[in-house]
Amino acid sequence: MLLILIYGAFTFPMQKQSFMEVIHSEAHTLSNSISLVCADAMVNEDDSFIVEHNMAVINDVHDIYTITVSKRDGTILESKKKAWSMPEILDPVLKPFEQNEELYEIIYSDVQKEDLFHYAMPIVISGIDWGWIHIDFSLSQYNKNMKNMYLFLFYLTIGSILIALLVSYFLAKYILAPILELTNTAKEVSEGNLSVQSVIKREDEIGDFAKDFNVMIQNLAISEEALKRSHDELEERVEERTHALAEKSYELEELNKNLDLRVQIESEKSRKNEQLLIQQSRQAAMGEMIGNIAHQWRQPLNALGLVLQNIHFTYQMDDLNDEFMQKSVDKGKMLTTTMSKTIDDFRDFFKPNKLKEKFYVSDIINSSIELIEASYKNYNITLETNLNQDIIIHGYPGEFSQVILNILSNAKDALVDNKEENRIISISSHKKNNDVIIEVKDNAGGIPKDIITKIFDPYFTTKEEGKGTGIGLYMTKTIVENNMGGKISVENIDDGACFSITLQREMENIS
Repeated sequence: MLLILIYGAFTFPMQKQSFMEVIHSEAHTLSNSISLVCADAMVNEDDSFIVEHNMAVINDVHDIYTITVSKRDGTILESKKKAWSMPEILDPVLKPFEQNEELYEIIYSDVQKEDLFHYAMPIVISGIDWGWIHIDFSLSQYNKNMKNMYLFLFYLTIGSILIALLVSYFLAKYILAPILELTNTAKEVSEGNLSVQSVIKREDEIGDFAKDFNVMIQNLAISEEALKRSHDELEERVEERTHALAEKSYELEELNKNLDLRVQIESEKSRKNEQLLIQQSRQAAMGEMIGNIAHQWRQPLNALGLVLQNIHFTYQMDDLNDEFMQKSVDKGKMLTTTMSKTIDDFRDFFKPNKLKEKFYVSDIINSSIELIEASYKNYNITLETNLNQDIIIHGYPGEFSQVILNILSNAKDALVDNKEENRIISISSHKKNNDVIIEVKDNAGGIPKDIITKIFDPYFTTKEEGKGTGIGLYMTKTIVENNMGGKISVENIDDGACFSITLQREMENIS
């Protein structure tokens, strides 16, 4: 609920400002158009042409109530949908808007009995100030958009409450309570207290895992908020580009004067956008990593359950002794230690790399495989490796691990989607002169020829909606070629596809 309130507090003002900017952009464009079209009429004092043009604009744009041209000589031309007039004096409400710059504000209209968006701009022709243009817009679409935003927040709040209640009920009844209760019972039994009752405590391996897991969830919430903010920034950039199109002639003139500066600005924007996509790709991988935790924990949880059942059965048969109890406790500790190590492995995957470092290619590939091997077993996929253990490269281990996981994840999805029975994925590495070649092959039938050249494009995906973001392979290519100075390619082989990564290797050993 707190995150939803924070989301609303940050998003609503920006959206409200965005809606206002859309109306402002339309008003600015229309004002420029009126000023240019009526330029000769103003010079020749042909007021009838100005009125005729303005009434045509009002009939074409239904959101406009009134267009008023206030000339320097005191002439006022007020155009409405079905009539026009020449008031002797300007409405006092509009007088403060007649400045040397464009002004816009939401005002209350006594005529329309509602709030209107009022825009005013000075008319300057050939360096001469001829007067002002006033345009009144309806706020019906603006109010409708704001109402939709409030409804969205309401539905989001209700949905979040229902989901939170369901998830809390499920966790309390089927997962957390039984595990914590059984773990504490086994600890008391190992100390010789056979009459112990199940008591919930938090000073144990599972409790430590819960704390680490809470930290991981907090980090995920922070990343999602950052992703939302990045999404909002992208929307703002789209609106800025739309506004830029309306000022096309002005931008072309400025581009000729400041070409070098514009190139630097666009390069910086491209770099920031690339960083945002890297973060999006990392968060998209986070969901699959959480699923892999479930696969990694299934076997030790089942084994822990069997240990507890054996203790209970032996106790009922009156065969429980110190030796049997010690063996059971040792095995239980071994299983919880394995589960704790799994969390450490996944947590290391999400640690950011700030500096380049030397590392063995085989070590990163093997650690990446450990993160997903349980998922591969669940889908009956055989993973074959043929790795040169002596190859060293200089780069970011975390990003390189993300590259390997992205390619292996896509190969797994291809095998599952194609329903291949004998599912095999192979990964190999070898030296070639001063380079290292890493190849990942599968037998999923290959990539269709009409899309094989597009798979590295951003947001291109062949998966169903909701199952793929289309940025995994794009960020893989970005990391390999931009961040690590390498090259990545893909080609179809006899019964599948082969991804090839070429990186420059280091000659000396890691100290």
